[in-house]
Amino acid sequence: MYQHLECIALRTVKVSDSKSLLSAWTRQLGRVSFSIPAGAGREARRRRALCSPLATFFGECDVKPGREIHSLRDVRAGAMSLAVAASPAKSIIAIFLSEVLDLLLRRSEPDEALSDFLFSSIEAFAAITDNSCTASFHIIFLYHLTHYAGIGPNAGTYTPGYVFDLREGLFRTTTPLHPDFIAGEECSHFASLASARYDTPLHIPGPIRRRLLDFLLAYYSLHLMSFSSLKSLEILRDMA
Repeated sequence: MYQHLECIALRTVKVSDSKSLLSAWTRQLGRVSFSIPAGAGREARRRRALCSPLATFFGECDVKPGREIHSLRDVRAGAMSLAVAASPAKSIIAIFLSEVLDLLLRRSEPDEALSDFLFSSIEAFAAITDNSCTASFHIIFLYHLTHYAGIGPNAGTYTPGYVFDLREGLFRTTTPLHPDFIAGEECSHFASLASARYDTPLHIPGPIRRRLLDFLLAYYSLHLMSFSSLKSLEILRDMA
């Protein structure tokens, strides 16, 4: 029996002249792999467009126990997902975040709260029209994603002059005896991410924005996994 799925495209790898393997997050099943056409035909091109990085889409899937790779039919684009692919700046951010999620959600089961966060965030991303909001989206997204990954910082204890201990995940009055911490103006901006909204500009200088990204990636690396293999990171840094 075919099951209706609501999906987020993460990563596509060509495995033959006619087939590609699409990794996706689904609201109903969690992480799933799909076999999709990879040729030059009209249907293959249409599916590739619908399944670009971070695109949301719907499809029907014949889910069978024990099967690792599934097939899709009746694939349809999600609301506003094509708005991301149409923007060069948003496309770069989408490629980067899809890489992050592809690594982070490698063995995940269905998670209603996480799915709500991911789908609502992508919808908000597609709706952004302010370039300043676009430039900060991935930083706000990565910060809030920490809570769904089980490593959310203890933001309620911040006071001006405090430093953030990346290893302990909390703000403290004194500098720790290791190099993994955020201090000064950068710490103040990091604390502001707790209340940041996607549709409100952060007004953070480019160099500090790039440093906040580095801090967030270091935070994930300390608590979950290394993101050193991200291929799109340097392109994203050049854009910031």
